[in-house]
Amino acid sequence: MLPTLDMWDVLHGADAAVAFHLYLMAQPPGLPERMIKASADDFFGFFLDAWGTGPDAIPADVRAEYLRASREAVPSIVADYRASAGIDVEHDRADRAAGRRLTMPVTVLQQDWGAALGYDAAGLWSAWAADLEHRTLDAGHFMAEQSPREVVAHLRALLTR
Repeated sequence: MLPTLDMWDVLHGADAAVAFHLYLMAQPPGLPERMIKASADDFFGFFLDAWGTGPDAIPADVRAEYLRASREAVPSIVADYRASAGIDVEHDRADRAAGRRLTMPVTVLQQDWGAALGYDAAGLWSAWAADLEHRTLDAGHFMAEQSPREVVAHLRALLTR
């Protein structure tokens, strides 16, 4: 995950196959929700397939639960993404202009294919956090499911910093 303002800057001009969902869900309320609800399992299933490290990255029972929970949460999911394209960006710009930075320890876990998208997560986060630890995991987007021991170890280390 990138800081919201930086994510939009990085994705400007990105391949539509990578960022289409961000632009869809940034639209005014109504249409994105109806479109996604009409084929929620296909929509969310696409990301489970595309953002994993292979077709078996997410076990069938976990996939079924992701799809069920996502179907039920479409309005909330879309609202969160919509906020990231609007008010969240405004807040990040204000924080950046005021020189505000995160004062707590921050750990950024990046999937190994994240760098292939053309961004430097450690570099972007270092502008926001003075006490930053960055690690790259051998996983897709769903790191907690694919590398749970590593994620827990990094979380525990963060909590002791």
